[in-house]
Order: sequence, then C-alpha cells, then structure tokens
Amino acid sequence: MNALYQQKIVVGGQLAEASNVQSKVEQDIAFLKHRIGLMKKHKTPNYIVIETYENMLKSRQSVLAWLRDGTTDNEFANP
Repeated sequence: MNALYQQKIVVGGQLAEASNVQSKVEQDIAFLKHRIGLMKKHKTPNYIVIETYENMLKSRQSVLAWLRDGTTDNEFANP
C-alpha cells in the first residue's frame, strides 16, 4: 500500500499534513484528466465510464479548492 494512504490525515479533529493530501489530490486530478483524454480517443468511447471519470474529476477539483482556500462551490450556491 502507498505510504501516503497510511498517514493519518485527521489528528485531533484537525487536518494534518494538508500538503500531502493536496499533493495526492493533484495527482488524482492529473491521472483522471489523462485517462479521460485517452478514453475519448478510442474508436468507440464508453461515455458512461467517461462521465463517471468526469464526475470523479469534478469532485477532486472541489476537494482541491477546499484544501487551498477552505471553500466549496456548494457554500456559494446554498448560503
């Protein structure tokens, strides 16, 4: 198992090692963008899987935004 997954992320109710979490989320985003790009180039793209990956990407991007500044898009939509 990856050492990053073994690290404690929440300690005493506080986010610990946020830079490690942010780095992992950034890696996930890069991976998903790459996979989506490759999948769209297939002769017969599986749009259900592509849509699932795109939803995962949006989720990771929201997490990254929260890690960077502590806000989410939902906070602005539902004050």
